Amino acid sequence: MKFSAPYTLAFDCGTTGCKGILVDGEGFLVDKVIRKYSSISLKSGYLEQNSMTWWASIKDTTREVMKKNDVKPDELTGIGFCGTMAAALPIDRTGKTLRNAILYADMRATDQCEELVKSFERKYIYNLTGNPLSPVYPLAKWMWIKENEPEVFEKTFKFIQPKDFLVLKSTDEIVTDYVDASATMAFDINKRKWTDELLNFAGIPSDMLPEPQPSMNIAGELTGRAAGELGLKKGLPVVVGSGDTAALLIGARSVEHAYATVYLGAAAEIDLTTDKPLFDPDGRIPVRCHAIPDMWFNSASSVTSGTALTWFVEHLCESGGSRLYEKLDRKALKISPGSGGLVFMPYLSGERVPIWDPKARGAFIGINLSSRRAHFYRAVLEGAAFSLRNIMDTYKKFVSDFRGISMSGGGAESEIWKHIVVDVLGVRCSDLMYPGDAGAIGVATYIGAALEGKNRIVDILDKIVRLKGTILPNEKEKAIYDEFYRIYCKCYPAVAEIMHALVDSQTRFGAR
Repeated sequence: MKFSAPYTLAFDCGTTGCKGILVDGEGFLVDKVIRKYSSISLKSGYLEQNSMTWWASIKDTTREVMKKNDVKPDELTGIGFCGTMAAALPIDRTGKTLRNAILYADMRATDQCEELVKSFERKYIYNLTGNPLSPVYPLAKWMWIKENEPEVFEKTFKFIQPKDFLVLKSTDEIVTDYVDASATMAFDINKRKWTDELLNFAGIPSDMLPEPQPSMNIAGELTGRAAGELGLKKGLPVVVGSGDTAALLIGARSVEHAYATVYLGAAAEIDLTTDKPLFDPDGRIPVRCHAIPDMWFNSASSVTSGTALTWFVEHLCESGGSRLYEKLDRKALKISPGSGGLVFMPYLSGERVPIWDPKARGAFIGINLSSRRAHFYRAVLEGAAFSLRNIMDTYKKFVSDFRGISMSGGGAESEIWKHIVVDVLGVRCSDLMYPGDAGAIGVATYIGAALEGKNRIVDILDKIVRLKGTILPNEKEKAIYDEFYRIYCKCYPAVAEIMHALVDSQTRFGAR
């Protein structure tokens, strides 16, 4: 295929790596480049990243994709970012970061949540901010920094999110968007403004937080310094961008009421677009502001279901290069549903929906003498699918119907994994042409909307987001998974007390 200028560059900066995609003037995906990086786990429940790792990845991906495709800097018309949500990154007045970013999966701020619950009812916090009370969210992490690292807090000018840092590095502008703001547990999602009540209690001045803007706004222009580092031209428009889940929804075509996407990434989740805030009566499923004006979305995720697969392959499998996952997929295809009676609980760093337990931990149950690596691998795939069905069952208690569901995320590029998920859920899913690139494709639509002056992303969606078909459940395998799912649901209540005891013992005695 012959591609044509002008081009745009869109980036998805996630938990495990950065992806840069090049999109041509007709909305076709020209090429993509990925840079992997790792997190820093200081001890159990702690998870951080160095923000300069993200910027280094942006520089590498930009230079490589431009060079590979012989694109000249003056052929580029705009860039944008989406990034991991619910992180805590303090910067000083010069824009310098003061510590590593504390990531969403970090559970250290449990004491701060206890402080909040003494003064505010959990339901009140949920109905105000859309967030269940949890150490996942930045408000609790900001409190932790204030109480445990006062020297950092005193120097803090603003708390920002990962994609905000990339915009800052690009433009020298400090901005955020409504999506990331709504994932902090400090933002009124109905009035779309910071909530002074919670911030005052936490001792976090509201001027420590950037004023949110629409994701499709232009945040600023590429500075000369950033242009030199990226190999691009000065003055290039940079959009505000969004938290990664909202960009994902755009790239997965979940832009209308009651349309959802099943995401298989570092976290496994089901995200649902709505035309009004849709609150879970039990207060378990987060509600977010959408990148589309006057729209919202619910985001229900299992913290490390996707990360668990990376953990298993990297630490418990032999090295096999870039094709190792394909090899393991082929072996897992030979294993029957149910993985030979082996069940995996994917709680490697606590869990969110539906149990909301920061002390939950992972486990394989049912290991026997016939269990082989392929059984364990398939059990991890199925564990993520079961966690998604947990989420789907929670949704069904207050959502009447899903008008449409797509399958997205890097995991959806695995034929076996996406079919396991469809069989476990028992639903038909739209199969995206580029499921692993949905977040970056969503950012590309932001750029297109900003440059073309369109108020509605849906006006240009068909130009960029494409489908390749539909995935239907296998009724026979669905019946088998129904039985194993009932068993899966019994596992956590049976071993939760043991998980908590292990975490408490590790805290008392330390671990290496």
